[in-house]
Amino acid sequence: MKSFASLFATALLCMAPLAQAADLAKIERKITKEPAYQTKTPKYCLLVFGPEAKSRVWLVQDGDVLYVDRNGSGDLTEKGKSVKIKQESDNSCFFEAGDLHVDGLTHTGLSVWQMKASPGQVGNDEEFARVKKASPEAWVWVVRMTAERSAEDKRPLPKKIQYVINGDGLGMLVFGDRPQDAPIIHLNGPWSLGLQDRKQKLIFGEKSMLQIGIGTQGVGPGTFSFVLYPDTIPEHLYPVAEIAFPPNSPEDKPIKRKFTLTQRC
Repeated sequence: MKSFASLFATALLCMAPLAQAADLAKIERKITKEPAYQTKTPKYCLLVFGPEAKSRVWLVQDGDVLYVDRNGSGDLTEKGKSVKIKQESDNSCFFEAGDLHVDGLTHTGLSVWQMKASPGQVGNDEEFARVKKASPEAWVWVVRMTAERSAEDKRPLPKKIQYVINGDGLGMLVFGDRPQDAPIIHLNGPWSLGLQDRKQKLIFGEKSMLQIGIGTQGVGPGTFSFVLYPDTIPEHLYPVAEIAFPPNSPEDKPIKRKFTLTQRC
């Protein structure tokens, strides 16, 4: 059995060229002012917006309270930045955080869902061990929102784009124990293609389902911001995946096949 060695994919999208993408790894993950947390284990995540990631919003979950830096000031003690939990069970909790007003743009419908992951859901022993190491309960997160694009973004796309961040080919989304360890989610950044989870495996000679999405890779496992297709990606455009399978012997060239991905979730 031969598993795939590499995956190269390009989307057939006509877009205006962007300015050089931001180097997310160089972003300083620091909060200006934090509240007195009720738990000893607040969990951190950073949202950044636009091709150059200039606008930044912190999310900090403190037990049954979610702090949202709605204006991007970096001060989580300001009025209106704490959100009470809306739904809760033994295995999950849900926050409906509403709108953000940052640098003249309005991003709407922010929601954060924390849930306990199972080995079957994660589908990868190594990744599940990483999740369990972060918290014995195996907590993972899902973030949804609609992000407004700035006038500087010249791509021929809708003014507002819906995103979901719920794990990717690198793993599950896990909020960090410290600001400097926080995952970074990039909304309305340069687009690429990303695998939707780590459970996917391509075996030569066998039929497999390849699930990918369009969006922007962030910093850390699970941070790929997947675009929700309605009113965003034209129905007649399809991505093309080129898959390289290892050869039978080191002297041979990889076996390459191209596939047009025509089915949408």
